[in-house]
Amino acid sequence: MSLTKKRLFALLVVLTLMLGLFSGCVTQGRRNPTATIVFSNGVEITIRLYYDKAPNTVKNFISLAESGFYDGLSVHRVVKYNLIQMGDPNGDGTGGPGYYIKGEFPNNGYKKNDLSMTEGMVAMARFGSTDDDKTYYDTAGSQFFITVRDKSSSYDGDYAVFGKVISGLEEFEAMAEVEVDDNKRPLEEITIVSVTIETFGQSYGKPRTIAIKD
Repeated sequence: MSLTKKRLFALLVVLTLMLGLFSGCVTQGRRNPTATIVFSNGVEITIRLYYDKAPNTVKNFISLAESGFYDGLSVHRVVKYNLIQMGDPNGDGTGGPGYYIKGEFPNNGYKKNDLSMTEGMVAMARFGSTDDDKTYYDTAGSQFFITVRDKSSSYDGDYAVFGKVISGLEEFEAMAEVEVDDNKRPLEEITIVSVTIETFGQSYGKPRTIAIKD
């Protein structure tokens, strides 16, 4: 093989390797979607959504947000130094979107989700009298809560954690100091103005749902 042919061959090998690496980066480089929530009191937070840890939960959240489901709903539960909950169309902790989704968390047999309930984590709320009542493990719908302190020791493994606040956490946590009534509802109403989703060009489709039995 002549020197020129050897050089051409070497160049082709290098180009092939570079193309392979680039293709791998594109394939494996899916960016996590984000959600920006604006509240009526002026607080704005951005949440990173972990599709790789809780795919159906993230699909559900994106689908509801993009449909405008959350717009105008109230923050209906504030537990001081603990959590802030929202996403209920009834405004009292009893409502949802008309269906359930499966709980993507370890104690429900879903081992892929290893996210801890540390400060600023976002998780699906669900029905039930106690945290460990398995009868209610698959009853999440639209309600979600955000921790304002590290709650990993008491909540880990029992709720589908699917996101983390990456911007605006300090201002959001100040909302946990508002005055509430006996049902933990803020005395001065706080509502969700909008939820804007950024998918970075990815399509997530509709979630798998569970029909609610009468």
